[in-house]
Amino acid sequence: MIAINTIGYSRETAGVEPEKMNEELTLFGGKYAGTCYAADGYATIRMQEPEKALKRAKNTADNGHHSVFQHSMVNMEIQCPKIIAMLLNSIGVSNTSEKSARYTKMKAQTEAEERLYEKWHRILLDEIMREYEGKFTDKEADKLAYENARYMLSVFCPTSMVYSLPFRNIFYVIDWTENMVANLQRLQGGFNERLADELRQLVKSLTDVVGGKRNFHDNKNEYFRFMPVQANGKFDDDNIEFYGDVYTAKFYASFAQVAQEQRHRTLRVKINFSGNEPGEFGYYVPEILQDEHLRQEWLEDIESVGEQYPQGMLVSVTEQGLFEDFVLKCKERMCGRAQLEIMRITEKLVENFMEDRQNLSAANQRRMDDLLEDGKPCARCGYLDFSCKEGCKWGKQEALLRHI
Repeated sequence: MIAINTIGYSRETAGVEPEKMNEELTLFGGKYAGTCYAADGYATIRMQEPEKALKRAKNTADNGHHSVFQHSMVNMEIQCPKIIAMLLNSIGVSNTSEKSARYTKMKAQTEAEERLYEKWHRILLDEIMREYEGKFTDKEADKLAYENARYMLSVFCPTSMVYSLPFRNIFYVIDWTENMVANLQRLQGGFNERLADELRQLVKSLTDVVGGKRNFHDNKNEYFRFMPVQANGKFDDDNIEFYGDVYTAKFYASFAQVAQEQRHRTLRVKINFSGNEPGEFGYYVPEILQDEHLRQEWLEDIESVGEQYPQGMLVSVTEQGLFEDFVLKCKERMCGRAQLEIMRITEKLVENFMEDRQNLSAANQRRMDDLLEDGKPCARCGYLDFSCKEGCKWGKQEALLRHI
């Protein structure tokens, strides 16, 4: 027999006293810890005096058993630079609903960025309308043009999101952030200096969320694996590339692509770059810019705002995970509606798995076959086990042939 009893849920609030929230969620953690020893389930815990649960919460926290404090989620609206959102989104246990840089107009931080953002929006719009005459409405073409022009904007440009973390993990994130700030102070480069400034503000803001009290600390010495150089001062890019049931892929991609890629929580993504000099790995150029003069003009313009660390700047990326989870990524990114850069990289990874097919188990070879058509990577709308509910302008035949 299965019986389920709902004991709590998230509720919207117009405001909350941080100290009171801390006390309540600490109390809940103490109650949840009690279920491990309760003979008659949660009903007996609910009837206990609060002081007993609070004492249990303190003992549990002091003993390093923090998982009971992970049941309660804290829902926050966060306004922050894009790179901070990326850092927060790298935490596997978080949930995010973020302002789209693809479908909304972003705000530049400098006049130079704003000028180039609008300049390339106009150029890209002309190129889209020329190459794909009649395919898009004016509104659709406008959004596509802004989606690509945003590569000119700094990765420190502002964004906003609704962000949820377990109560426990807020304290862990504060620890990791403080440790990263301490390491950044030993590094050089404008990126690292700006990141350190933003992270100091993040520490203060998250500390305010929990009422200024540090209930406990990370006891496993974890860190933001997403940015190892900035987190611990060491490059972590010597992983050996391998494609099999468990895989490691390495490639260069823009900040904008990484922001999309890291949303696949079942995969592990990390980026390596020193932050000393802008453009150490180059810059991404939108495919729609076929004319060599336009490509060169794009590179000259994006390099001119390199000190702002534009989202089109390339970084060294390592992606690791299980092949089954890579298949799930394909069901998101092998699509005409997906960002073109991430679709192209995903398509290349499918080809890499094809070349190393012998490393896959029989079951994963069957999964691989489901990603192909006529021996080539296929758009997700061609997968036998996928039914698209969105619809797009491209369809299966054109999705992988587009330039925008």
